[in-house]
Amino acid sequence: MKEEQYIQSNAEQTGSRKTLLIWLLMICMAWWLWPFSPPPPPVRVLPPGWQHFCQGDQVRGLALDGEHLWVGGLFGLKRFDWRRGVDTSAGIATAPMELVRIEALLVDPSGNLWVAHEMGLACLDRSGVWHNHTSAMPDPKVMALCWSRQGELWVGTWRGVAARSAAGNWRHYSVADGLPGERVRAITADSAGGIWIGSYISPDGGLLHWSGDDKTVYTTDNLLAHANVSALFEDSLGRMWIGTGFFDRGGVTLFPDWKKGDISTAKIMRQADGLAGNKGRSFCEDRDKIIWIGSELDGLTRFAEDGSIKIIRESDGLIGNEVMCMLQDPDGNLWLGQEYGLCRLAASVLANLR
Repeated sequence: MKEEQYIQSNAEQTGSRKTLLIWLLMICMAWWLWPFSPPPPPVRVLPPGWQHFCQGDQVRGLALDGEHLWVGGLFGLKRFDWRRGVDTSAGIATAPMELVRIEALLVDPSGNLWVAHEMGLACLDRSGVWHNHTSAMPDPKVMALCWSRQGELWVGTWRGVAARSAAGNWRHYSVADGLPGERVRAITADSAGGIWIGSYISPDGGLLHWSGDDKTVYTTDNLLAHANVSALFEDSLGRMWIGTGFFDRGGVTLFPDWKKGDISTAKIMRQADGLAGNKGRSFCEDRDKIIWIGSELDGLTRFAEDGSIKIIRESDGLIGNEVMCMLQDPDGNLWLGQEYGLCRLAASVLANLR
């Protein structure tokens, strides 16, 4: 009898443990399956005069056209009323091609918007009609745009350069024509009528200055901070700024006297010299002749005429620490295309950064 009671008691305890285990499993399963949303991140309080737009989108191209600010990036193409900071993208004509990963934007003197993107080159004309020029490219991956003093559109692609004459005819240039590398990441026209072309893939990268029949190639052997050229810019004093690098390596090369044919005064600047970061990602000159240098990983450098330097980072109000493109609107506000969106610094903010 005692043995039967023991067996029954043991069975009851075993059953109780099984029941408890089943209930625990059910509770865990219910907790795991229950719809759950993490609490939203705290709203970021920006300093006065700072604004963020397109949050979460990567902005790689900016262009101004009257009251319109054109914005391009991984999300495609957007348009803002830059005075009011209002998105007016709903009024853009639907493009018949997919604008994938926009890399650069340019508004030509006739008011046509050129869009360089991962899968080609498109143009939105003044009447709102889209045109596809991808078939005229040496490669569909289009990375850079510039307008020359001769009224030509120059396009950097992943397999050389295409140039469109004023009559609308295209011609191509490759390594055989003097390019230091076929993958062209940056291109700009200078005030003397020449073209600067920066190739990006190291060790085949480098810089070509093409003026008339003269071609000069710059590499790390003669004054470039790094073989990957990512940005080119001529300031109002005629100085040429070359942004180079790969992630946290590289630097900015400055040619103050290239117009005189003198490169002995060339200067290389890196993070150790006061820049925000080693890679020069973008440039802009504001109406006070301040040079702004965007980095890949480390924020923004304010470079004044007297040589003084100030660093601005995400902790100061940027939407991230990578600055891919920049421009200043007619009211003096500075717009920054960044990896996490679009950042606007009011003119009053720029004045207080001295």
